Amino acid sequence: MLALTSCSSDDNKTDEGGQGENPAVIASVRVKSPSGETIFYLGAYDKFPSTLDYKTMTEIGPGATIYSYGEHPYVWNGTASTLTKYNVSNEMKISSADALSLAGTGVSGTFGPPAFVSETEAYFFALNDGKIIKFNPTTMTITETISVTPLPLSNDAAVKTSTYMSYVTSAKKIILPVAATPTDFNKFPQYAQIAVFDIASKVITYVNDTRMSMGYDTFAKGNDGSLYYRPSRATALSLDYSTVTGNPTPGGLLKVNPNGTFDSTFFVDLKAVLNAHSVNVVSYVHDNKALTQYFDNTFTPPAKPADWYKVPTKYALVDLKTGEIVPFTSFEQYGTVYTVGTIDGVEYYGNIPTDNNNFKYRLLKQKGAAEFEAISEAGGSLIFVGRLR
Repeated sequence: MLALTSCSSDDNKTDEGGQGENPAVIASVRVKSPSGETIFYLGAYDKFPSTLDYKTMTEIGPGATIYSYGEHPYVWNGTASTLTKYNVSNEMKISSADALSLAGTGVSGTFGPPAFVSETEAYFFALNDGKIIKFNPTTMTITETISVTPLPLSNDAAVKTSTYMSYVTSAKKIILPVAATPTDFNKFPQYAQIAVFDIASKVITYVNDTRMSMGYDTFAKGNDGSLYYRPSRATALSLDYSTVTGNPTPGGLLKVNPNGTFDSTFFVDLKAVLNAHSVNVVSYVHDNKALTQYFDNTFTPPAKPADWYKVPTKYALVDLKTGEIVPFTSFEQYGTVYTVGTIDGVEYYGNIPTDNNNFKYRLLKQKGAAEFEAISEAGGSLIFVGRLR
C-alpha cells in the first residue's frame, strides 16, 4: 500500500537561516528498543552522511517532538509539558542548554509546536483553552499568557476541531489551519477555517470559507512559498458514513494569503477534476502541480469506518492551471513516505519501508514534482531534518 502521510512530529519545519562559517544540519530518527519502547535520537553534521547511524547520535528520550529555529534544536515533551533547547558545537557535539515548563500555565489541551517569530519571541497556541503562551527562546522564559477567544467547537466531543502547525507570515501574522475529527459523522464542519493571530494587536480571529468543507491542520506548501488549505481524510471519512447532503466539496484546495485571508481568486475542486469518490489529502504543490491522494469513483466505503484507512488509495499529480492529470509512482519503491523538514527551500522526506525494498529507511530530497533523490540510509525512521547554520 503506497501512502504519503504526516506523523505528529513530521510536519515540523525548520527556520531557514544562512549557512555561516560552520554549516550544520541535524537529523532525528526513532528506533524501537529491545523492550519495545520507541527511543528518539538526534545527530548533527556538516552535511548529511550516506548513513545516519543512531548509535552515533545523542539519545533524546522516549517521547519527543523535534524541530529547530536559528542555531538551536528544540525538543517538546508533551507528557511533561517541557520544551528543551539544545546547543550544537562546531565539532557537532549536542548538549542540552535550557528548558521551559508550561506546567502551571493552565493549558490542558493538546497543541502543536511553537511558532518562532525571532530569537526572542515565540508562541505556543493552546486555542481550545483560549490561551496563547508567549516566551523568549533566548532566555527560555515565559513572558506573557494571552487570553483569546477559544477555537469554536474544539471542546465539542462530537466535532473536535483542533490546530497543530502554525505559520509565521511576512504580514506579521501567525496562521493555523483548523481541522476536525468528528465522532458524530453528521457534524463535520461544512466550511474551511483558519485561525489568524495578529502579532501586534495580540488578537486572534477565525476566518471561514464556504467553498469547501473542513480540511487538515497543516498546510500543503508550494515550492514558491505559497500556503494551501488542503483536504482532510477525517472529513472524507465522515461524509462516507453520514446522512449529510448538499455540503461543499471535501476535496477542494484553497490558497491562503500572508495577511490571513483566503485568496478569493483561487479554488480548485480536485474531487471534480479527478472524478474521484473522495480526495483524502494533498501532500504538496510543486511548480503548480498538486500531489493528490484519492479514492477513485469505484470505491465503496467498508461497512466499518475503522477499515476505511486500510483501503489502498491512488495518487496523481494534478496541474492546478490546466487540470492535466499524471499518475504518480515515485514512492512505490519506498513504501510509506512523509515529510520531515525544509532546508534552504527544499523539502525532505522519510519513509516506512516495505518488504520489496529490504526494509531500508532513507532520507529523500525533493528534486521536482515527481523527482526524489535518496541521499542517506538511516538506522531508524526519520523524524526531522533541519539546518542550524
